[in-house]
Amino acid sequence: MGSGQSTSQEPPPEELHLSQNQKKIEDIAHVLDVKARSENPLLLQEDNWDQHEQDKENVRLLKGLFKTLDPSVVRIPGDVYGQVQLSFKYDAKRQLLLVKVVQCRDLCCRDVRTRALAPYIKLQMFPDTHSHGAKTTQIITETRKPVFNEIFAFRASEEEMKETRLVAQMWDYDVASRDDFLGEVIVDTKSFNFQEEPVITAWFDLRMETDLSVTGELSVTVNFQMPSTLLVTVHGARGLSPRSGNQSADPFIKLAIPGAGAVYSSQIQKNTLDPEWEETFEFDVAVEELSLRYVVFHIVDQTNILSENHSMGQAILDLHMMETQPTFHDTLQLADLKNTERMQNKLTQQVVTQEFREACLAHTMSRRPDFLFQQHRGSKMVRVSCRKAGRTSSIGGQLRIMEGVPVF
Repeated sequence: MGSGQSTSQEPPPEELHLSQNQKKIEDIAHVLDVKARSENPLLLQEDNWDQHEQDKENVRLLKGLFKTLDPSVVRIPGDVYGQVQLSFKYDAKRQLLLVKVVQCRDLCCRDVRTRALAPYIKLQMFPDTHSHGAKTTQIITETRKPVFNEIFAFRASEEEMKETRLVAQMWDYDVASRDDFLGEVIVDTKSFNFQEEPVITAWFDLRMETDLSVTGELSVTVNFQMPSTLLVTVHGARGLSPRSGNQSADPFIKLAIPGAGAVYSSQIQKNTLDPEWEETFEFDVAVEELSLRYVVFHIVDQTNILSENHSMGQAILDLHMMETQPTFHDTLQLADLKNTERMQNKLTQQVVTQEFREACLAHTMSRRPDFLFQQHRGSKMVRVSCRKAGRTSSIGGQLRIMEGVPVF
């Protein structure tokens, strides 16, 4: 139920939590590889450096082709593994936070051909009050468990430590293309008590990247009517953060109760960072389920049809209070919550996307098709489609390749 025609109900997305089927990828790659070798005996020759570099460029091109079928193919939610060991010490006299990057373990390798890593860590304070910028460790090559033992100093008073977070990002250096993101750790320095423990050393799990620039608050009212009607009214939001380089946004809000079925979207509010919606949405929730349910709010900046929508933050509202309070109003702080356990339940992969991803990896491992894994000269037109999935390139089914570079 919505206010006027502004409320729309979307069917619940068909979502499954899937993991990579490594055996399936290897089987497909093996079939393609056998076919390639039977057609071209030269592939049996050992690769040289030039061939390796050419393959890197062709893999990037292959990913671009698959991306035209499904943009989420090149994004793997939750595909972050490993830990980093950090050590902290505070020099109160000089007002310096000393951070020692000790070592890492169990890192995830994204190069499906070489299985090699060249990891390094980038450190930055947020907010960066003293303009330290990013501090970077040395690059350790060909290892998934690098040992750094490097110390970095950040100026911060004891008061500033209460509002500061350290962001440690793990990267895999790539000489030929953009470095791969391997995960990050966000350490809240206000949790440290250096008087009781002068040196704090711990292992931290790597997570997906979190957008710390998300700001703003969301005003909502929830009302429960027996036996199973939950009404959620979204009033508006204040102080949203626009995407980088923009001064405003065209926000709308999506809301859902995981497990309750319905997913709703509001109207789009044009050119504002303080949108007003005043829309009401109806969910079917049994009274005995209220203590287990929660509402997920997600504000999104609507962009043009050729671009990906930009997340402006999420908020979560527990419904356990509705058992004793039939009407409840709250102002929720927005944040990037995609790394939280509750949001992880929503960030699952659709079946078709997973099939595309496995196919892309299989083609990468076998260096097929032939027309793609070769040196590219001049201009050529490629048609991208998948009959089984019923998908055609989102840019009209054809892609022009100029000197090995896809032109979208």
